[in-house]
Amino acid sequence: MPVTGEPSEAHPSPARPIRFNTGPGRISDLSELREAGQAIERLGYSTFALADHFMIRYAPLIALQAVADATSTLRLTQTVLNQDLRHPAVLAKELATLDVLSQGRLQVGLGAGWMQAEYQQAGIRYDPAAARIARLEEVVIILKGLFGDAPFSYSGANFTIDALRGTPRPLQRPHPPIMIGGGGRKLLSVAGRHADIVQIMPRLPQEVRPAEPHPFSGEAYEERIGWVRAAAGDRFGDIELGAQLLNVTITDDPEAAFETCFQSFGRQVRGSSGGAVPSRADLGSSPMVAIGSLDDVCRKILDVRDRFGISYFTTPLGASPESFAPVVERLADAPAGAAA
Repeated sequence: MPVTGEPSEAHPSPARPIRFNTGPGRISDLSELREAGQAIERLGYSTFALADHFMIRYAPLIALQAVADATSTLRLTQTVLNQDLRHPAVLAKELATLDVLSQGRLQVGLGAGWMQAEYQQAGIRYDPAAARIARLEEVVIILKGLFGDAPFSYSGANFTIDALRGTPRPLQRPHPPIMIGGGGRKLLSVAGRHADIVQIMPRLPQEVRPAEPHPFSGEAYEERIGWVRAAAGDRFGDIELGAQLLNVTITDDPEAAFETCFQSFGRQVRGSSGGAVPSRADLGSSPMVAIGSLDDVCRKILDVRDRFGISYFTTPLGASPESFAPVVERLADAPAGAAA
């Protein structure tokens, strides 16, 4: 079901061109990594993303340099770097190096860290969310400082930097674009204050109270965008909003495809988080679900951009870059007012 309506007051600035982000799926060697990057670039995606988890085969920043060497226009990002795995001074140097060696194609992706089992396995202390989010805010401030031209000093609750000059200088000035992803108010407020790109990532609660919208509903996305805007203030118009699509299916039998989507999504939610499974109505009306003909799917995505201001879309989990390619071909860089 397409989302329609007047543009939300949450995004008063003109609609941005649409961008798409995807990842390579499972890769086993350098050849597959390079080939995936070249294919994703050829299909018209804006960014190539790698996750940052111990169970992922390759470390994202090093692997992204291999992708940079095999491509020429594709931007390189992470969904997202766990700020607890690297000291910000070390991270700043690695990110700046990647930006220089990729000739200015880095897009930084940052998160507060969330997979508790991973922390336990690695022997890293897993602090409460508020502490991790506060630390993330310091990390972003330090990264921007070390991406600058002068020696940088900082003294905070978690980190101290004493007249350190960041080298090399990133090619992108004043710094590569920084994306922060999250679903809670505290994290999205940090994103609103500091990020160039904000990825709205709703969290699944154990239950949804009757008076509350489901996290995947349009009302929930509007609420979270409102949190970003409140924290961003005058800089909100400069922020690019992003989100991950839940399901996109191009089909001539949308009812059967939606039923398959609903059953599959319910199994995933129960199996991974035990969270509240959305109703058919909630899932069907979600701005992140688009099922139907290619025209219907593209119209839905354009409507979401025009209503919510979300213009940077990540492909659904498990979707291959090739399966989503017709949408990318139709909508990538689509300006405001474009028709599906």
